[in-house]
Amino acid sequence: MTTDTPVALLGLTNYDAETSVLHAMRMDTNAAIELAQLLAPTDFYDVRNAIVFEAISTLLMGVEQITTDGILAECRSILRERKLKQYIDADYIEGLVGGDIRRAPMYANMVKKLGWLRQAGDFAFWLVQALQERPKPDELFAAAQERWQTLAPKDKASNFVYGWDTIKAHREIVRQRVQQRQEGVITRFDWPWASWNAKVRPLPPGMVGIIAAPDGQGKSMYLEQVAEHWASHGQHTVIVHLEDALDYKLDRRLARHASVALDKIEDGNLTEYEQHQVNEADARISQWANYLHYYHAAGESMTTILRELEARVAEGVCQAVVFDYLDKVQPTRGQANVYGSNTWERQANDMEQLKTFAEKSRVPVFTATQGNKSMQGSGTQTRQAIQGSGQKSQKAQLVLILTRDLVGDEGLRDKNGRVLAEPGEYSPVAKLHIDKQNRGKTGDFQQYIVGQFFTVRDIQFERKELS
Repeated sequence: MTTDTPVALLGLTNYDAETSVLHAMRMDTNAAIELAQLLAPTDFYDVRNAIVFEAISTLLMGVEQITTDGILAECRSILRERKLKQYIDADYIEGLVGGDIRRAPMYANMVKKLGWLRQAGDFAFWLVQALQERPKPDELFAAAQERWQTLAPKDKASNFVYGWDTIKAHREIVRQRVQQRQEGVITRFDWPWASWNAKVRPLPPGMVGIIAAPDGQGKSMYLEQVAEHWASHGQHTVIVHLEDALDYKLDRRLARHASVALDKIEDGNLTEYEQHQVNEADARISQWANYLHYYHAAGESMTTILRELEARVAEGVCQAVVFDYLDKVQPTRGQANVYGSNTWERQANDMEQLKTFAEKSRVPVFTATQGNKSMQGSGTQTRQAIQGSGQKSQKAQLVLILTRDLVGDEGLRDKNGRVLAEPGEYSPVAKLHIDKQNRGKTGDFQQYIVGQFFTVRDIQFERKELS
């Protein structure tokens, strides 16, 4: 927060820009989040405006709504803690009105530039005065470096971290994790099934997980349920689907949650009971559907897809990506020229781009890929049976293999005689092998696929239902 130094008196202020920023933060939470990341209290000339900005920024870290009473309470806390004599009341806060909210980033940039110029000018005055006192060069250099570092723009693109910064940074990360768990506010990209959560670690932001299977084994069902699970826990999740149209995806979603056959939903041929099931499922889906976004990318290249996802990350509606699925991405003209008919090398390049996006954007990515025909054989399958195996699995932190046996001539029935699969069909029992897990163990387990409703369930629950 600035004071009336000689530089501050040069007219490097814009009160309307400051009030417009604060008005936008009060009226629009999404704008408040963006502006809180762009600005700092020291960017404001008016001390009271700086305090209001800091108060709103503090409220954004909690769960309370941005209200006049909430802002005022936080302002009073700041004033009391720092023993400041500024007077801020509800009328002052509500009087912070300004221009069009949609132009808030423009006002914020103006505030940022003016704040930096004032601080840089103050540094210049200090340096001139310090030189007149004929200081020792080494001491002046150290003092000037320390002051200038507060003005140097932070390079967010740099991935270099000094060793002495890692201890403090990691302590803060661990402290926040403990605090979030104590407060019940935990962001975990875990799984929809107890069997997975017992064996598969949650997928952290920046990491990529793959489920591999031969064609027609149910990869998309797994991907859809993972996406819906993450969305239902309040994480903005984007499903990139390269084959199925949106209406088909939504029909599958409704069939899954209503336990109503897809053909009934497509034909609108519902009994009274089925309509009741659909209505109840629709109400449940509506509770989290705002967090689940769909991107139909049929015929698109990985470059085009990632450009769209980067825009959604910047928009704040992409905290996780489910990619259905990797093998369906089309090559760019540049890839075609470089890799020619070498599909595996081109897909390795796609995977590298996807992994880089996940790391830079700090979002988890869960995708699927095709297995070779050999994956349908007997025995434990590994990532060696993935098409272009080494090119894809090397870049993923989690690799699961999904296989289902073909049912023999007698078919498959439960102990009550109910038909579970006809001869020649795939068994509903899904065999999963954790072939690679950088943060956990490998191993095997089974699940149950209800193809009629496009859903995967833990097998112990199915046993109860079938008994």
